[in-house]
Amino acid sequence: MYSRAILISILAAMASSSVSASFIPIESSDVAAIKETRDIPVDVTPTLNDKRANDDKGKGKDDASASALASAPASVPASAPAAEVESVFGKCVPKMIFQGGLGTRPKTEFTFQSSDPTCSEGQSENSNPNIITSHIRDVVITKCGANEDGIALVITAVKTVEALNDRTQASADAWNKALGLA
Repeated sequence: MYSRAILISILAAMASSSVSASFIPIESSDVAAIKETRDIPVDVTPTLNDKRANDDKGKGKDDASASALASAPASVPASAPAAEVESVFGKCVPKMIFQGGLGTRPKTEFTFQSSDPTCSEGQSENSNPNIITSHIRDVVITKCGANEDGIALVITAVKTVEALNDRTQASADAWNKALGLA
């Protein structure tokens, strides 16, 4: 398909000379549309990749969510029913796993990831638990529909894992325990 500018240039060349037969690739309807000065709608609106746009919606919400820390419980009780956990975190269960062979990595290379499909969307596995916990926090705040208690729990769990400064199963266990998902 030719762009409109090229077609107009070709049409101008055709009008100034009698070499129109040499421009065979142009469809006659396109030439007719240009001659009739009909505008063909062209969408030039810049668009973002949907995933990127959704990720950007959650930026800057940590400050607004931090106010929930004051009224939040320390954690969801380990014996909490699944319905209670679901209502705190919305539609997500932000559990973290530490497993070998995730993604394209060999089975001997252990990395962190969320076991929840919504929480892991847009973030590949990583050997740094802080990257995964930050991503899970952003998703819980923006996409899961978590209530204030759930948001506060996730923010507290992020700080707990950061304080551990550990890249072993202990980080995943601390995360899950802080959220009441152990």
